[in-house]
Amino acid sequence: MKSILSFDSQTQTKMIYRNLGSTGLRVSVLSLGTDVTFGNQIPDEMAEKIITMAYTSGINVFETGEAYSNGEAERTLGRILTAKNWRRSSYIVCCRLSKSGEAETEKGLSRKHLFEGLRSSLERLQLEYVDIVIVTRQRDSPIPVEEVVRTCTHFIHLGWTFYWGTSEWLPCEIMQAQTVARQFNLIPPSVDQNELNLLNKSHLQNMREICLKLNVSRLSVSRFFREMNNRIELAQG
Repeated sequence: MKSILSFDSQTQTKMIYRNLGSTGLRVSVLSLGTDVTFGNQIPDEMAEKIITMAYTSGINVFETGEAYSNGEAERTLGRILTAKNWRRSSYIVCCRLSKSGEAETEKGLSRKHLFEGLRSSLERLQLEYVDIVIVTRQRDSPIPVEEVVRTCTHFIHLGWTFYWGTSEWLPCEIMQAQTVARQFNLIPPSVDQNELNLLNKSHLQNMREICLKLNVSRLSVSRFFREMNNRIELAQG
């Protein structure tokens, strides 16, 4: 039986691409996640084969995060992308900010944590910028939505990212972020990341309606496939 990781590097599967909300960024309908696979969880050689197979198959979105294997997933992805030397303009890196350590200042939505978290992620990834930053919701966070929108807008002005998005945010919080952005001439989120449960998708209905209304794309993460099989479900798709 042929190995699942065997592939012909000269063959590229026809991939479907869609717009990321209203940004004009063309993303593959499938992305490659690194949460429970990369970073001392599988050998680097296997990780390199997975990334190469994804890229040659037309997948152009790689999703990672500061908390994935305590940052090791980012290091693995960074080493492989550097070694492959693919054109930086030919792929998209999506980085999720949630928690970088156990200290009180290494988690949450404070500007300090988000700023230092993204800067550290860039160092681990060996990149000058990521294409999309995802900010994870923190329950009972005292940080106002306006502060998060201002911080992410600052990231874009610094050239550290092009777009930003949300993860696990409530529909009312996403709407508030859009309102704040319009009111203060800031940059609103372009994508929302949520977990796709194939057995129960009812909880996503309200989010889907909000995203459709606001033209926000949805990055649906399926843990059923151990994060190797992320699906981007776009608001316009």
